[in-house]
Amino acid sequence: GAKDIADALKVNRTLTELNLPGNRIEPEGAKEIADALKVNSSLTFLDLYNNEIGDEGAKDIADVLKANPMSALISLSGAGEADEFVKNRNRQRFLDTLNGNEKAEFARLRVMFVGQGRAGKSATVRSMLGKPFSPEWDSTVGADVSESVVNGSSWGDETDQIDFASALAVKMMNRHKEMKSSSPKRIEKSPVVAPLPSSSKTEMNNTETTKGDQLQNKGHQLSNFVDKDQNKKDLKRNSPVKNDRPKKNLQEDIVREYDEELILEAHERKNDLALSLWDFGDQEVFYTMHHIFLTKTGIYVLVFDMRELLELVTREEAKKYLRFWLRSINMHAPQAPLLLVGTFCAEIQSEIRGVDRIRGVDKILRELSKQFTSQIVANDNLVFFPIDNREKLNIQELRKAIEFTARNDRAMKQEVSIRWMAFLDELLSHKKSKSYLTMNGDVSHIASKFGLSRQEQEMALGLFHERGLIIHLTATETLRNIVIIKPQWIIDALGKVIRDSTIHVDMAQYERTGLEEDAQLLFNKGIATRDLLGYLWNYDQTEFFIDLMKRTMLMSAYTDSDSFLIPSLLKENKDMGAVDTRCVVDFSTTFLPHGVFQRLVCLCVEYVSRKTSFDDSIRMNKNYARFPAFACQEVELVEDPSQQAILVSSSDVEKVIPIISSMLLKINGNVMGGRLKWKVLIDGKAFQPEKAVEIESPTLDLDVFLESL
Repeated sequence: GAKDIADALKVNRTLTELNLPGNRIEPEGAKEIADALKVNSSLTFLDLYNNEIGDEGAKDIADVLKANPMSALISLSGAGEADEFVKNRNRQRFLDTLNGNEKAEFARLRVMFVGQGRAGKSATVRSMLGKPFSPEWDSTVGADVSESVVNGSSWGDETDQIDFASALAVKMMNRHKEMKSSSPKRIEKSPVVAPLPSSSKTEMNNTETTKGDQLQNKGHQLSNFVDKDQNKKDLKRNSPVKNDRPKKNLQEDIVREYDEELILEAHERKNDLALSLWDFGDQEVFYTMHHIFLTKTGIYVLVFDMRELLELVTREEAKKYLRFWLRSINMHAPQAPLLLVGTFCAEIQSEIRGVDRIRGVDKILRELSKQFTSQIVANDNLVFFPIDNREKLNIQELRKAIEFTARNDRAMKQEVSIRWMAFLDELLSHKKSKSYLTMNGDVSHIASKFGLSRQEQEMALGLFHERGLIIHLTATETLRNIVIIKPQWIIDALGKVIRDSTIHVDMAQYERTGLEEDAQLLFNKGIATRDLLGYLWNYDQTEFFIDLMKRTMLMSAYTDSDSFLIPSLLKENKDMGAVDTRCVVDFSTTFLPHGVFQRLVCLCVEYVSRKTSFDDSIRMNKNYARFPAFACQEVELVEDPSQQAILVSSSDVEKVIPIISSMLLKINGNVMGGRLKWKVLIDGKAFQPEKAVEIESPTLDLDVFLESL
C-alpha cells in the first residue's frame, strides 16, 4: 500500500511524476509519503487528490514543503489550513517562475503543405487533424491556416486560446527541481539550445505496486486529476488594468486567475507542441504570393499523386511540379526538413505488383531529389511516405514522423523567455474578436505590461512572425503599424484579388453590385480599380493592403492613383512571334521561380511612370512586356521558363541592363531570401553591369530604391 510506495520513493532516483488519485491513502499513508519526500530528489509532481488524507495528512505534507521549498508540486483535496498552505505554496512557486527571466524551448513550429493541384494536399491536412475524408472538398484559395496542439497520437484542431506561458512555467518549475537535485554545483545553461524534455510517469488507481525502480517508466499518460465536467472554474483571462509604466512582475491579472485547476491544466500541457499548419493553394496563379509566406524555418511537406508519376502520359508534368517545389523549398529554406508524401496508396497497393510500383515511385523520387538529400526526412527504406487519405492508410505514421521531426528541429529548440510567451498569449487572446492589432496602440500597451523594451518587443514579434503565429511586415510605417494575429485574414484578403478566374470567380456577385466591368478588367487584363479593391476588402484597411501589395511587388500603380496592375493575373500569349535573344538573363544555375518576372514587370511599370508620363501603349501579358519609353528607348522583356531565363531586347541593351539588374537585386533581397542566382549574357558572352544599384538591405524603401535608378 502507501508504505510500499513510500519505501520505493526513498530509493528511487528516476521517477519524475506520480499520480495517485482516489487510492484511499488516508492520514497514515500520507505521513509515510511525507517522510519519503524528505529524501526523494527526483519527483517533480505528485497527485494525491481525493485520498481522504484529512487535515492531519495534509499537515504532514505541508511540513515537508515548508522545510524544502524546491520539493515536488503536490495536488491535494479538501479544506483546512495545511491544504491551503500547499495550494498557496504551489501558487507562489508558479508566479515566481512566471516573473523570472529564464528561458525554455518555444515548442511552436510552422508546417507547410505544398504540391500540385488535385494531389490530395488539403485532404492530407484534414487527415492530420483527424477530420473525415471529403471527395468534394474545394481547392485552396491562397492558403488555409489551421492550428493544432500535438501530444503523442493526438492532433487536435485547436480553436480555443491556450495559455502556453503557464505550461512553460510548470516546465521551468520542474527543471528547477531537477537541476537542484542533480548537482550542488551551479549549472550553466545554453542560451539558445537545450535538450528535449523527457520524463518518466507512473499512474495508479486503486492498485498497489512494489518498491524501488518498479515505479519507473510505465509510459502511461497522466490521468485526470479532477472531474473537469464538475465545478470547473472560469479560466478566462481577466481584463488587464491599464498602467502607464511597465510592470516589474507578471501578476494574476495578466497570466490568468490562479487556481488549482490552472496549475493542473498547465502541468498536463507542459509537453504540448503547437503546430501551425499552412495548406498552400496549388493553382499557379497563387505562386507569386506564396513567396511572402514561405519561411526559412519550419517543416515542409511536399504532397504528390503517385499515380501521376507512374503513368507515362502524366509523368513528365508531375516531375516538373516536383522539381519546381524542391527548388523553391531549397531556395527559401535550405536547412528546413522536408517530407515527401505520396497519395492514393491504397489504390496502387491493390494493383498487381503494387509493392513494386511503390518502389518505382521511390526510384523516380531518389533521382529527382538527389541534390536535396540533406533536407529530406526518410521513411525507413523509402525516401517518401505513401499514404491514403480516403482509407486513412499510414496517416498515423506520417503524424509521428512530423511530430518527431518537429521536436528535434533546431528551430524548435530555440529558447524564449517566459515574458515573451506571456506576451504572445496575450496577443493571441484577442483572435476571437480581432484579426489584427495596431502597433502604436494595442501591441505597445500589451508589451509594456510585461516590461518589454521596444527592441525586445520587435525581436519577439520577429520570432512570432517567422513561426507563422502572427504576420508583421516592417517595410513601411503603414505595414509596421499592423500586427496580424489571424494570418488567415491577410491570406484571404490577397486571395480575393489573386485567384484563378476559371475556378474561384463568381461573376454574379459583381453584377449585383455594379462592379462587373471592374471585375472583367481585373481577371482578364490584370488591372484593378480602387473601387473594386475596396469592395473585395470590405473597405477595411484598404490602404494597408494596397501598400502591402506594392511593397511586395505584387502590384504597381498603373495609369493613375485609382488603378493598379497585378501582373500575376495577366493571360498567357503563346504567339509572340520572333524574340530577340541577344541579351539573356540566365537563371539556370539555380532556377527561375514563379513571380520573379511578374515582380520585374511591376518595378518596370513603377520606374517608367516616375521617369516619364505614363504611356498607355505599354503591352503586357503573362510572359511578355513592352515598354515604349524605358530609359528613353523601347524595351521588351520575355520570360522563357524552358530555358530558365528572361530575355531583354533593346537598341542599347548595355544602358538598360544595369537598371534591370538593380531591380532583380531588389526582388532577390526582398522576396527570394538572397538565394536567387543569375548571370547576364550579351551575344553569348558574360556581361557585368558596372552601374547596378547594390541593395545592401532588403528593407530599403521601395520609393527610395526607384528614385535611385
